[in-house]
Amino acid sequence: MTQRQKQSFMAGALTSSVGIFISKAIGLFYIVPFSAMATSSNMVFYSQAYTYYELLLNICTAGFPFAIAALVARYANKNDFKTVMLVRKLSMSLMLASGFTVAIVFGLLASPLAKASLGPQAPIEDIKILQTCFIILTLAIVLVPFLSVFRGFYQGLKELKVYAVSQVIEQVTRVGTLLGLGAFCIYILKMDSIYAIYMAVVATSIAALIAIVYYYRFDRKNIGDLNRAARYQQEPAVPVKELLKELLMFGLPYLLASVLGNSMSIVNNMFFMNAVKATPETYNYFTDVLGIMQTNCNKLTSIPQVLAIGFGAGIVPYLTISLENKNWKELQKNVLDCLDTVLYIGMPLFICLLVLAEPIYYVMYGTDNLAIGTEVLRWSSAISITGTLSPICSSMMMTLRLRRQSIFYLFVGFIVKFVSFFILIDMFGYSGALTSSILTSFVVIFLNLQLIQNKYHVHYGRTFKRFFRICLCLFAMNGSFALLQMTGLNAVGQGRLMGVLILGIYGIVGMGVYYFTSACLGLPKAILGLNLTQVMKKILKKGK
Repeated sequence: MTQRQKQSFMAGALTSSVGIFISKAIGLFYIVPFSAMATSSNMVFYSQAYTYYELLLNICTAGFPFAIAALVARYANKNDFKTVMLVRKLSMSLMLASGFTVAIVFGLLASPLAKASLGPQAPIEDIKILQTCFIILTLAIVLVPFLSVFRGFYQGLKELKVYAVSQVIEQVTRVGTLLGLGAFCIYILKMDSIYAIYMAVVATSIAALIAIVYYYRFDRKNIGDLNRAARYQQEPAVPVKELLKELLMFGLPYLLASVLGNSMSIVNNMFFMNAVKATPETYNYFTDVLGIMQTNCNKLTSIPQVLAIGFGAGIVPYLTISLENKNWKELQKNVLDCLDTVLYIGMPLFICLLVLAEPIYYVMYGTDNLAIGTEVLRWSSAISITGTLSPICSSMMMTLRLRRQSIFYLFVGFIVKFVSFFILIDMFGYSGALTSSILTSFVVIFLNLQLIQNKYHVHYGRTFKRFFRICLCLFAMNGSFALLQMTGLNAVGQGRLMGVLILGIYGIVGMGVYYFTSACLGLPKAILGLNLTQVMKKILKKGK
């Protein structure tokens, strides 16, 4: 791969990641006022509803966003624009049909699912609340699959900036609607705090609708060139039956991969209350723990995990084209560059969550359940990196036509999760739910990377060497945190504004030490193609 091609891949993947990072950051900071409105006792309904929402969204899209991206990239590379447009039309019809079907089934099963999720000790009132959340979500299950067609289509055309902007627009709309409607219901109409949860669920549908409008406007300005190219094309498009077969053959494995890939959240949601042997006396305590685990800590660990979404989306067209052109050297470089970049960016975020768990949780959520939240966040911090690498490896496997093996490995991961979940919870309490997820991710990562190495001769020696240097930089960063703690600088116990400032000092100093030591070891230039000395000179020149 040339340096220009490498930068193109990195730019595309990082562009996707930046957009999703911004949307996740917005989602992170709204949780503070939102949890104040909804109260911690109601957050379990929010986490339960969204776990099922993500699962059902994967089912009704059936992996089509990635399938659409891969097929569009393939046929656009062949200048077969008639087939590109046919992929788009066919996908829209399929997504609308599947969205309606899954929404209807979900609505009909809302009551038994609510009972199963909350366990036998749940009050009838709680079951009815969760059932209502499920029913409200059915509208989003119709809209979001349709939105995913636009995202997959333009992702395949390498319009990754549009992909990123749509993520930000959707999240800004969702957060604005969630907080606005929630505040109106709670503070103006003086309604019960559970209505903040209901408004949060409604906001998902409104945000998806606004994102569709954004794509529609972009589409009107940019689709004309593709339509003209398709009209002037002499060769006929690929037959609909053959194309549908390709979509299903590519998409259905993604469906199974998505369902199995979400097995950790599914098992946590469906079996946690039973595994911890909740009684009427401990029911509220364990629902609080589950809410902290699935919502509060998940919001924090999802920040590093945007790399999985960004690089998982960004690498598809590049690996597809390398595979189509049989450019094995470029393919190997793409795989290694992807792993190196994710480790370089993700590892310091993981260490920050691990070492600074208490001040981070305090600044975000206050003193309410601080001890439990700190412990859960420390365990969850490891998931921030394993949960980033695991879906990226699965995405690479699917794109490299190793779908059957990828699904089998995810099934192995599901078995590991299911078996270890009950054993580890019995041994270590609620933290066993998190350690079983970490173990599952390690198993899936190892199996995937081993097969990619055997099939495409990708050797990870370079990545291991760079990872060792990254670890040296992390030791230096952790040392800077220790020195700051020795000075007595502590965010816990301070006001929220002062806590944010102190935590900001830790972040700036720690990241500064990390990137300075990494620059001394040549990592930014080797991994990202950046020379920090040249960057600093340019900044200083502009300053003059």
